[in-house]
Amino acid sequence: MKLNKRWSKLTRLAGTGALSLALLLGYVLPAHGQTPVAPIISPWSVTTLNDGEKYGIFPLAWYEDGSFQQSIPADKFLTLMEGTEKKLDLLGLKKKNVSLSTPTDKVITREAVITSLYKLLANYELPAAFEMTGGNPIDYMKKKGLVKGTSTGLDLNQPSTVEQATVMASRLVEFAYDTVGGGAEGLMWKVTNGKNTMYLLGSIHMGIADMYPMQKDIREAYEESDELWVEADIINGDNDYLTQKMVYTDGTTLKDHVSAETYQKVQTLLAKLQLPANSFDAYKPFAVSLSVPTLGYVDSETDVQFAMLSGIDRYFLTKAMLDEKPINELEGIKLQADLLSGVPAEQQEKELNIILDSAMAEKGLEESAKLLKDMQTEWVEGDLNGFTQIMTTHGDFGEGEVNQRLLGERDKNMAMKLAEVLEKEGETTSFVVVGAAHFSMKGMVIDHLKAKGYHVQQLQ
Repeated sequence: MKLNKRWSKLTRLAGTGALSLALLLGYVLPAHGQTPVAPIISPWSVTTLNDGEKYGIFPLAWYEDGSFQQSIPADKFLTLMEGTEKKLDLLGLKKKNVSLSTPTDKVITREAVITSLYKLLANYELPAAFEMTGGNPIDYMKKKGLVKGTSTGLDLNQPSTVEQATVMASRLVEFAYDTVGGGAEGLMWKVTNGKNTMYLLGSIHMGIADMYPMQKDIREAYEESDELWVEADIINGDNDYLTQKMVYTDGTTLKDHVSAETYQKVQTLLAKLQLPANSFDAYKPFAVSLSVPTLGYVDSETDVQFAMLSGIDRYFLTKAMLDEKPINELEGIKLQADLLSGVPAEQQEKELNIILDSAMAEKGLEESAKLLKDMQTEWVEGDLNGFTQIMTTHGDFGEGEVNQRLLGERDKNMAMKLAEVLEKEGETTSFVVVGAAHFSMKGMVIDHLKAKGYHVQQLQ
């Protein structure tokens, strides 16, 4: 129990999203030797892959190995088919006793990919809603929009690229989940005032594959919205400003600003994790405090990359960019960076020591990872009570200085901004993505909006 309480601030950060943990990962990891590589993706496939890459059906490394737009080899196709089958298995549909074989030809055609995906789906005992009557696989896949072809037709005899195969598999997953009403349920509310409608989706800023695809009603709420609101635009925001606030720019390092004892703790932790001794030297205590817990959330560099790309806010920000939907900020990176960097140095070091002690305790980082996993699971299941229980038990939402900094006035101010949107003349539908704790906990944004007289209902 004592260990759980030590992690209270970390749980709050994961749930409230002050300087989204995914964003911080993007700055800390380069110090560990990672150099992001820009993926080569065709414009026609980007929207589908923004969803599909999060299903966990293919490795993100495929984007970066230089072969994404080349013919798919047999080993990659096998990996894709196995990943797709694993994702479909989660729907709980009974399987038929049919042995499926994956093409091992040197050249795998588009027809082979389409037919293989059809047979994979047909190997489940499907509800009538699938309308699968045993007809031609190509016709079925085309009718359901799972294969769309090019200006020259379906090009069935042409080799399938890795990109084309992953897109078709991604469409199949979404189609199957939507047809049976599957998908992550999330935590979402609907607020109305006159002709104005607002959807509030609680976010977790580090994602897992189980969070995708989301239930169709969540995606439709986004689609029908005129604009997206987020805490901070972590993709297009002033990231240079954040960097300046996180690091020392005067030639000094962390060692010059904390006690020898604190710095030694940092070194001990890095050695324990087999990370370079200078990994955090450039960062101020508050940035290290926010970054250390993330080291326990993932098991490999691949998991780190996936968690970064799969946060709920990042997903909808990317989607809005692709859809050219207006993006608005309730706070912005500058406000959040100032909020945390403005803490006195003595307090920053005090909080850093709490986190370091927790991380170095037996199963410290593992306990942190379990708390995040539990939060993600409750989000996937749409269990507001379960999520709130985690935050209440481990979140330590009292009236202390830290809580007021991370929550308190922030919730009041966010509610005021949302009220301004709800009071606009005319008819506007808005989609709002904010750290789930801001919506799930008592006395925060939801309660502020109710107190203002708006009609608020949780959608299930």
